[in-house]
Amino acid sequence: MDGATGPRPAWHRWVWSATSLVVVFAVVEYVVLPKLTLARESLARVAHLNPAWVIAGIVLEACCLVSYSLFTRALLGSGQVRFSWILRTDVTGYGVSHVIPGGAATATAIRFRLLQAGGARPSNITATITAEAIGSYAALLLIAWLTSIPALFLRDATSAYLIMFLIGLAAMASCVLAVRERSALERLAARLLRASLHRLPRRTRPWIASVALRLRDLLADHEVRRAFLIWATLNWLLDAAVLWTFLAAYGEPLNPIPLLLAYCAANLAAAVPLTPGGIAVVEGIAISTLLGFGVDGQAAVLAVLSWRLVQFWGPVPVAGLCYLSLQAQSATARAKQD
Repeated sequence: MDGATGPRPAWHRWVWSATSLVVVFAVVEYVVLPKLTLARESLARVAHLNPAWVIAGIVLEACCLVSYSLFTRALLGSGQVRFSWILRTDVTGYGVSHVIPGGAATATAIRFRLLQAGGARPSNITATITAEAIGSYAALLLIAWLTSIPALFLRDATSAYLIMFLIGLAAMASCVLAVRERSALERLAARLLRASLHRLPRRTRPWIASVALRLRDLLADHEVRRAFLIWATLNWLLDAAVLWTFLAAYGEPLNPIPLLLAYCAANLAAAVPLTPGGIAVVEGIAISTLLGFGVDGQAAVLAVLSWRLVQFWGPVPVAGLCYLSLQAQSATARAKQD
């Protein structure tokens, strides 16, 4: 008998689903809906919105998606798949994750299949997607930590900023120690991996081991580490710039420090998969945090809803077009081979 762990019991799934529904209901009932009344009272401000701000927001969001695909290419290796294929694959996965319950898993499966069709090796794809999942939120945590440093000197700074700074400082110190003691940590990681492999089904062990080795090789690459610092960070900063753009469009340009604090809080909360893409959770936390920083209520609601319209819903129809273009290109390539 393999040491396979069975599927989670039914009660676990029921408890998780019930908890998710309660949290979403609470956020919508007590955070989102009260703020939407402000939006209905201020629709006239939308009618007078300067189109240049909307165009700027769309362009920034497009650059955000491009930076994420540049991150993907750096992890995959520049010679494996054409960048246009990577970009369309990432946009397809991004759109799918926003419209399907449990969309993150479905989007990962679609991206895997499309990248494989584009010429990438399966082990590289798995390691890339794993590294992206880790590196993307590591970059967001880095931004939040760096933002907490000047936030300590804000007039309305709270103890939460100090706690965030101290946690980030401890994490940074751990990273420095990890670099200085790489050989010892590698031996420890190897022992943990071997111990974990013995608890997995025998047929999956070679695959898990190859992915782990590929992930280790990725993170040991200087170019990959630079991609983490540049493209993963830029992806978040460009998206935050879209939120700032709409705040400015509605007459409430905000200092970058409170803006990034509100943005990081909303997106870190979205890491918990309660709803597709964190819908309702992101809006509620972002609006509430902006209000806490003194942003006008109507402007905060309209800016966040406009940002989410461009960031969350805007890529969905584009994702459909990207998927169709990839399928058409694959069909054409198969026809030429036949």
